[in-house]
Amino acid sequence: MKKYSRVLAGILAVLLSAGCTGLYAAAQSDSSSAADSTASTTKNESDKKDTKDTKKADKSDSDTEKQAKEETVYVITDASGNKTKTVVSNWLKNPQGVKKLEDVSNLTDIENVKTDEGFTANGDKLTWDTEGGDIYYKGYTDKALPVDVKVTYTLDGKEIKPEDLAGKSGKLTVRYDYTNNDKKTVKINGKKTDIYVPYLMATTAILDTNVYSNVEVTNGKLISDGSRQILIGVAMPGLTKSLDLQDNEDIEIPEYVEFTADVKDFESTTSLTVATSDIFSKLDLSDIGDADDLQDKLDELSDATDELVDGTAELYAGIKKLSDSSGTLITGIDKLYSGSKSLDDGAKTLNSGATKLRDGAKTLDSSTGELMRGISTAHSGSTALLGGFDQVNSGMSTLKNGSSSLSSGLSQVSSGAQQVNNGAASLAAGTNKLVTGVGDLQAGSKNLAAGTKQTYDGSTALKKGVATLNAGVSTLYEKVQTLPASVELLSNGVTKVDNALTQSIAYDQQVLAGLEQLLGNYEEGSAEYTSISNMIAAVNGSIQYQQGAQSGLGDVSTGVGTMATEGKQLVDGVTQIYNGLNDKKKGLVAGVDNLNTGLKTVNEGASALKTGIGTLAKSSKDLNNGAATLSAGTKNLSAGVNSAQAGASKLDKGVDSLNTGVSKLSNGAKTLDSGLGQLDNGSKQLKDGTATLYSSLVELAQGTTTLSSGSAELFSGIGQLKDGSSQLSSGVKKLESGAKTLKDGMAKYKDEGIGKLLDIYNNDLKGLIDRLDALKTAAEDSTTFSGAADGVESSVKYIYETAAIEKADE
Repeated sequence: MKKYSRVLAGILAVLLSAGCTGLYAAAQSDSSSAADSTASTTKNESDKKDTKDTKKADKSDSDTEKQAKEETVYVITDASGNKTKTVVSNWLKNPQGVKKLEDVSNLTDIENVKTDEGFTANGDKLTWDTEGGDIYYKGYTDKALPVDVKVTYTLDGKEIKPEDLAGKSGKLTVRYDYTNNDKKTVKINGKKTDIYVPYLMATTAILDTNVYSNVEVTNGKLISDGSRQILIGVAMPGLTKSLDLQDNEDIEIPEYVEFTADVKDFESTTSLTVATSDIFSKLDLSDIGDADDLQDKLDELSDATDELVDGTAELYAGIKKLSDSSGTLITGIDKLYSGSKSLDDGAKTLNSGATKLRDGAKTLDSSTGELMRGISTAHSGSTALLGGFDQVNSGMSTLKNGSSSLSSGLSQVSSGAQQVNNGAASLAAGTNKLVTGVGDLQAGSKNLAAGTKQTYDGSTALKKGVATLNAGVSTLYEKVQTLPASVELLSNGVTKVDNALTQSIAYDQQVLAGLEQLLGNYEEGSAEYTSISNMIAAVNGSIQYQQGAQSGLGDVSTGVGTMATEGKQLVDGVTQIYNGLNDKKKGLVAGVDNLNTGLKTVNEGASALKTGIGTLAKSSKDLNNGAATLSAGTKNLSAGVNSAQAGASKLDKGVDSLNTGVSKLSNGAKTLDSGLGQLDNGSKQLKDGTATLYSSLVELAQGTTTLSSGSAELFSGIGQLKDGSSQLSSGVKKLESGAKTLKDGMAKYKDEGIGKLLDIYNNDLKGLIDRLDALKTAAEDSTTFSGAADGVESSVKYIYETAAIEKADE
């Protein structure tokens, strides 16, 4: 059984639809026949004037048109279809307004039916004299017709002559048979084959509802306007043989038109039949294309399917490789996670040590301030003591010079003794504060030593964490470099599959559009409608399958795009970590080394400070003892002055002794004052140093806090990366499974879909297209009945007018 009936059914539907256009309008008029109307056209003056007046306008609107000839062959027949007369009406179109219009015609009794212009004849060649306008003429011929029409009448199951049918009632069957006489021999696939020029026969008749009822039509339609029913029937005689469809049970091309009706007091009006091959000659077969074009399209479709299958295979291979690589990636991320944990722990230890070191430096700076203030007070007391000694020396000189001044001198000595006593008390208080400050300084130096040790321990842990981090990042950096290549391979495979699917869907949608257009020309339930519907369902199924695959592929593509973006972010992030760590590693290690060096210097300074504080503590004790001795001396001095006042006899000896002691004491006070001045300056420098140390350690503590916070964020981020890598591995596994399913499905689609379509084409469709092309060529060659001049476009249609059956006058 032939498999191209669906395509053929669509073509026939287009022809049948076109053949009925315009016949309905003709059927609406039941007055005089078209032949009589043309033959009775008069040459009145108004017609001539109107024609002449419009010639210039016609010409200007048609300057770009070519000369053409349009023929209408009117065949007048009796009620049985037997020809009685053939009248040909010709319209010579003269768009360029030439004065001499060439024509070819084999008609007799030629007559201009519009104007007075005549013609000269040379055999069948005519030259019309024109005034620049068109020519309308008619003539007659006995030439055999390309198609004959036969009308048969059957009343109540018995054939009846039309003249005997008038006035009868009963069950009437009227059948129109068409015989195609226009046969040509052509070559199809290298073999000589007979085909018939494809004429479309369309018959129309008006059925009075007072006469006809219960009308049923074979190979036609019935249209009603209320008072009348209009029959339109269509047939294509010889087309079944031309297409070699005699044995095809799926397609029945109508060769006749028939209707049955219950009639009462029968009579009929004239029926008209139009025959034309013009529809075939202008039929656009581009939707089907010639055999070579269709072969090319099918080859492209087959190639696209091969690419689609290859693409899905490449997609599966790429996803499988990505799946295999994901395990290595996860191992690298685990190592990175472990290294970041060590870094975070070391940073926290360093921050704790730096904080303690900062607190110890603060205590040291505060204690140094108190020490500086005590030394300053002691220095002030020593300065006052030197002033007292100067007064004592002056009094001693006065005492030595005269006893008359003894009372005054002794008073001055008493006053100076009191000042010395006051200075000694201030000195004692200052030395007590000095001792207290030295104690605080010793406590601060101990805290400083403990803080620097903790800081040094933290920096050592930090250095180990940096080394661990560097190893983990290096491992991760090496592993992620393969990720972009795997994702790119995956993306290329997805793109190939999507492009091939899009092209395949486009081919199927073109076929679907053509089939849906053809479906509209058939009634639901007909064999053609069912056949085309089945093919539409098959093509729709193919499209839906491919669109479903493409939709799934879209999800794959989206996942791949997300994977590519996240993968790039991962690679970029790891690269930034790797490069940043390489850039900062030396600086970080150097910073830790510098920190260790600085801590060592601090330790050395703390040791020196401890030694200096020990010396200062010893000196402060000596100073305190000296102050006590000074205090005791001033008491003795006061007692001596009282004794001197009581006994002048002992004055001279006491003055000499006092002068010697005062000289020694004055020299000791000067030495003490000089030492305290140096100690005062040193304490100020010490205070500046401890303030600088505290400020530096504050900055260090802030830096280690920032480092600890950053390492914590890094540790948290790598933890998220570790969690995400597990999800990535799971997603890749699912993607691998989906890609395998897609690959297997595309292989099945190639075998069961495209392969079968190619078999149908190679077995049946190619021969059909060749025959359709031959029919189209035959129709293009049959464009004139009475002849046409060379280079003139011509067209012809045939109108058969079948005589009415009328009741005899009573």
